[in-house]
Amino acid sequence: MLRNIIVRLVIYYAAWLLALSGLFHLYPEILYYVAQERERIFIAKGLDPGTDTVPFPLGDIQDGVARLVHPAHTIPVMVAMVLAFAVTLPIAWVYRWTRPRKKYNQSFAQTLLVVPISIALVVFLVKGSLALAFSLAGIVAAVRFRTSLDEPIDAVYMFMAIGIGLAAGTQLTTVAYLASLSFVAVSLAVWRLDFGAKPAVLSGWRIVPDKEEEGVGTAASESTVPGRPRDARIEVHARKANAARKAVALVLDSSARHWQLADVARNPDGTAVVAFDVWLKQSVDPGSIVRDIEGVRKKGIDKVQIQRDTPAAG
Repeated sequence: MLRNIIVRLVIYYAAWLLALSGLFHLYPEILYYVAQERERIFIAKGLDPGTDTVPFPLGDIQDGVARLVHPAHTIPVMVAMVLAFAVTLPIAWVYRWTRPRKKYNQSFAQTLLVVPISIALVVFLVKGSLALAFSLAGIVAAVRFRTSLDEPIDAVYMFMAIGIGLAAGTQLTTVAYLASLSFVAVSLAVWRLDFGAKPAVLSGWRIVPDKEEEGVGTAASESTVPGRPRDARIEVHARKANAARKAVALVLDSSARHWQLADVARNPDGTAVVAFDVWLKQSVDPGSIVRDIEGVRKKGIDKVQIQRDTPAAG
């Protein structure tokens, strides 16, 4: 059961919810300090520099170390830092679980965990102070952070991490928790359903069934098939035959000299077995083709088998 990612996420979110509820029940003063910190956001209501406030209210707190360690300062900061990390961790897990192996970026996954903490800290520094906010904008413009994201979904992950950092820095605990939970649920659903893999077919204003039946692919034409026996047969076990056929076709187009769809069958458990006859390139290792096909697990491919018919590709 613990290997199931849904079970892991449910246990994680439930455990954090119970832990926070118990902590706030045992130490209600935490909620008091957090509420005070949240109210500071609305102190500076105008553009008059005279309304700015320092990042931490001084009040009657004694100078020196006592001011530094006073709960009014430390508790909101610690709550924001811990919350930013805790609710972003499942998002990093989902990125790791759902991204194809070739497109997975370890550095980006680590960045997702660090960015919310940094954003929350920045919010603590600038909220309530218009001058600090403009100063920070100037510093960021001078440094000019640059990054290259391969796909739009990576930018969505980054935006979510930034949003959680903002929510944590402004003490909006419920917003950060629910945002993380909603994002994880939607991301897993979109990935599992392979949403948008196949465009809809419209006739006027009506959606009509696709003429291409599930599991039936377009084989290579007879003129493209060599007049010699195939080099190998590749069998792909998949949940969705048509999606798997298209994914394998992209691999074979770049790795095989010629190929054609040979057969589509069904296992007793309902999964499809899609067979391809392949004429290999002399410089291509058959094992590399299998690994490339296994790399497109997102298309519902469960297992890949290859049967060599000739010792080598001519």
